[in-house]
Amino acid sequence: MKIVSPVCCGIDIHKSFLVATIVSVTKMRTLSYKKERFSTLNKDLRRLKH
Repeated sequence: MKIVSPVCCGIDIHKSFLVATIVSVTKMRTLSYKKERFSTLNKDLRRLKH
């Protein structure tokens, strides 16, 4: 797989929550995933922004 960007994020949007997944490439050229779930309330949307 050709690496185009070393860090990217995908967001899966549902009716009452969102799931954000950040994928990054480590120095050893392996992929690292971090997944977090957020509600659709303003407090959590602000947390997603940061």
